[in-house]
Amino acid sequence: MSVNMQDSRAARFTTVCALYFAQGVPWFFIATALVTFLVDNGSMDDDQKLALIAMGMIPWIIGKLVLGPVIDRYQFKSMGRRRPWVLISQLGMMLTMAAFLLVDDPAEDLKTLGLFFLIHNIFAALQDVSSDALAVDTLKDEELSLANGLMFVAKGLGAMFAVLGLSRVLNDSGFQSALLVQIPILFAVMLVPLFILERPGDKRFPWSPSPAESSENDANDAMTFGEILSGFRTAVADKPARLALLLCTVMWIGGGMGTGMGIIDFQWEFLFVEELDWDSQKYLDTKGAPVFLMTMLGFLVGGLLGSKFGTHRTLTYAVGIGTVMTVLWSISRSMWDNTSFMLPAWLLWTLVWAIVGANLLAFLMSITTKDIGGTQFSIYMTLINVGAFAGNALSPQLLDLVGGSFPNLFIAGAVFQSIVLFVLLQFDTDELMASTESNTVVGTTEEA
Repeated sequence: MSVNMQDSRAARFTTVCALYFAQGVPWFFIATALVTFLVDNGSMDDDQKLALIAMGMIPWIIGKLVLGPVIDRYQFKSMGRRRPWVLISQLGMMLTMAAFLLVDDPAEDLKTLGLFFLIHNIFAALQDVSSDALAVDTLKDEELSLANGLMFVAKGLGAMFAVLGLSRVLNDSGFQSALLVQIPILFAVMLVPLFILERPGDKRFPWSPSPAESSENDANDAMTFGEILSGFRTAVADKPARLALLLCTVMWIGGGMGTGMGIIDFQWEFLFVEELDWDSQKYLDTKGAPVFLMTMLGFLVGGLLGSKFGTHRTLTYAVGIGTVMTVLWSISRSMWDNTSFMLPAWLLWTLVWAIVGANLLAFLMSITTKDIGGTQFSIYMTLINVGAFAGNALSPQLLDLVGGSFPNLFIAGAVFQSIVLFVLLQFDTDELMASTESNTVVGTTEEA
């Protein structure tokens, strides 16, 4: 009998974690390792970085609004509700990463680099939408906090590999060699959803014979776009879902997740490499090992805390603590030249905001209606990316406004973080429970 996600918790966790690992490698290679390399060589300023990151984020902001309804509407159920889209997107990620081989020197051809980054992220965004919908469909409610923690640990491992490993390949052997290392890894990840089925009776390939236990699923009961839109309107009719839309929009404007997005995080390379004069490899090693390890620890701790105390409660306390820490970090500006202060401050701050990240997605999944999981969750993620990009765009402007003072920029970030706390305090516990219980469950899951 083929291994499938419905019957096996290990299969569920392995699949979603592998897919998140695959998201981490290309993004952090371009947005962190390559950007730091170009900044250190004097080949990129903050406006050029903004342009490159914007090209990568366009599919996450605009494309996901289209991709969510598409994967809800068009399904190839003989192979699973979400798995075919996962396979298509993972193949696209691998092939578009191979297309970067056409760029001989990224420092001399930033426009082509940006174009390929945009195309790659169309498939990366599709992979994110389909893998999130797969998680919403197959994970049990009590698994959401831990699973989200592990998913982002996996993404952090992908980021660590990109920042620690691929940055060295980039420095020692060049851009092309770093690409040639990534492509087989993306192919290996594609093998996971290829060999782990979604449900009993699913076909492995379109041409595979139907298994004896096939449920004879077909596309006859697929929702129309009108039904998807109607279902989404119903899903966001209650107060928690409407507040969730606002929460997603303001969540990462200030920064905090360490992904290089938001008012604060956008400036990491310029703060540490240019302002504080850290060696570029020292910065990458710091971000690639202790910072990402602290991120992963935060996601694990956040998952456990969310499971024990509830995702909303944990999220609220963590955002409050993180905002206070941002202010304290700013007013400790006289110690910023001291690495023995700056590194622990960065690590502790990262830990708290990783706890936030783990519980944010688990919280959003808990209030997502499973029938339209692709549409509803992709809108949540789109709004998160809109907010993060708004923080990116605001960051250089605000830095100029405060006279180039990075500590004062942290205060601006803290203002937006406090808005997040205010929104979280508007949620009512009873309404949250009612909203979660009213979500339609598609299929059932049983432990192996």
